[in-house]
Amino acid sequence: MKSTRQPRRFGADRKAFAERLRADYYAGSSIRNLADRTGYSYGSVRDLLLSVNTKLRPRGGRPRPAQTDREGQGR
Repeated sequence: MKSTRQPRRFGADRKAFAERLRADYYAGSSIRNLADRTGYSYGSVRDLLLSVNTKLRPRGGRPRPAQTDREGQGR
């Protein structure tokens, strides 16, 4: 069975990788999506994002646009 473990990154390579993840995260990708795409765990991707001072979005996905009173009535 082939290992799915990703190689550890150090120094400038780690920082450059984390900055690419941050750019994708700010472009709208979720941490889960980044983890799936890179093969790293959710926690590792989150740690990499935090290592380059990424401002994380609140839990629960992207915020939805506010509804007007009429839209929320369901009539």
